[in-house]
Amino acid sequence: MNLRDLQYVIAVAEHQNFTRAAEAASVSQPALSNQIKKLEAELGVSIFQRDRDGVHLTAFGQDILQNAKLVIETVDHIGDIARKYRTSENLPLRLGMTPTLAAYLFRYFKNLFSQIAADRKIVVVEDYPVALAKMVEDRTVDMTFIAQKSFDQIFEGSERPMDFLSLWFEPLYLSVRTGHPLASSKSIWAHQVPAKQLIRFDISFGYDLEQDLPSSSSAAAESTGIDVKTARFETVCRHVAQSDACTIVNAIAAEQFRRDGFGLTFIPFDDEGNMRELGVLTRPQFPHPEIISALHNAVSQNPPGGTVATCNKDMVGLRAPCAT
Repeated sequence: MNLRDLQYVIAVAEHQNFTRAAEAASVSQPALSNQIKKLEAELGVSIFQRDRDGVHLTAFGQDILQNAKLVIETVDHIGDIARKYRTSENLPLRLGMTPTLAAYLFRYFKNLFSQIAADRKIVVVEDYPVALAKMVEDRTVDMTFIAQKSFDQIFEGSERPMDFLSLWFEPLYLSVRTGHPLASSKSIWAHQVPAKQLIRFDISFGYDLEQDLPSSSSAAAESTGIDVKTARFETVCRHVAQSDACTIVNAIAAEQFRRDGFGLTFIPFDDEGNMRELGVLTRPQFPHPEIISALHNAVSQNPPGGTVATCNKDMVGLRAPCAT
């Protein structure tokens, strides 16, 4: 028996399917199945029951699973401790961010980490929340920045949730081209958004308000000549700036678009749920908790433009940045 065997058992138990478990473990399905069979033969007891309804743990398998998780967690923790003491390497900090953050916060975090971890460079990894959370678990990124709502959905019912530390609140805007008939609006309600002009992504931004917005119009997307399912966030915004379509934009991106003269106007929503709570996701055994603490303190004093630090929850309704 080795660690790989235990990892395979955990993967099959979680996915209840050998093919999906093999994909998650980055191994071929026959190799994983054979290894499980060898382990069962070595132990002399079946770990999984295989039938038409799928793959299920036996009573013995359930006991094995709990111990396997403890072993893997202990080994991972030892690795974290080792990384903590390898200070001479000065490994870069890998920060995971979603497309609505990555392109607009690199300079902010570069300056911030130059103060709180001056000996460490940062590397930004861009992806969507589910993939980023998996990277934190797999230790391919050190921390990731996602919405509280995304964190709750991803780890709902999880036996080993990650650590989440709230950092700031960020408003949502409706974005239209400058000169659009709606551009002069001081604010807007979700039900007033023109459904035939709205372009939205399938993946949530992490705002409760999104459920009250109309579905994305395929006609609006086609008229701009883009496929929303494959287009990047900034690509959609550029097309909106040159058409009568509209889309939703988070405050951090909006601040950068204003500075860049993107040709967009941003209209605040009057509805409740127009704020998302952003935070940093890390492993419970992250070897440098002092960096997370310093990060929280720094953001509290100087949050990203257009946001409100969680230190000032009372200011959330003001759509103004946290005073420093």
